Amino acid sequence: MVPFAPSGHILITAARLTASAGLASALLLSACASNTTPTPAASTFQMPASAKPIEAMSPLAFMTGRWMAVNPNGTLNEEHWMSPRGNHLLGTFRQVRRDGKPALIEISLITAEADGVKLRLRHLHTNLEVPERRKDVNVFTLMSAANNRAEFAGTGAAQDVQAVVYELTGPNQLTMSVRFAPTSKEKGYSTVYTRE
Repeated sequence: MVPFAPSGHILITAARLTASAGLASALLLSACASNTTPTPAASTFQMPASAKPIEAMSPLAFMTGRWMAVNPNGTLNEEHWMSPRGNHLLGTFRQVRRDGKPALIEISLITAEADGVKLRLRHLHTNLEVPERRKDVNVFTLMSAANNRAEFAGTGAAQDVQAVVYELTGPNQLTMSVRFAPTSKEKGYSTVYTRE
């Protein structure tokens, strides 16, 4: 007959061995995973010809990137311009309140059209609802684009906006300025963004 204590000792030792084996397996799998070099997706991805940016988008490519700025009131502006594709650039903007919630969201689309390059801008509130007084999309026409600088002027409902200027003012710095007509009640402003 086997005494009680050794039998318990055998069970505990077996449990420790099983746990150790499990831990060793986990460590081995982790080491293997960390030594795996991922294959860059860009090297195998074939973009269709229709998605390659047209020449009209070249002077605007400097806007590409994720840009952030902290406002004097402590809120955060974040603007993200995707790479040019086909005849357009797509941009998103969000302002993060001090409590972490979204204050304002914008979707921007720059397109090359028969009558020139246009910037269309849609404002949205926190829950993606369209503001009552901004139901129409704001439309701006590209006035000039060269040397990492692009200037748009407002049309239609946005005609009080004399200029929206994007300019690369440093390798990792994008300045966006808005200038209003003298008859407007709005004040012009500039925001200096840093590349994320």
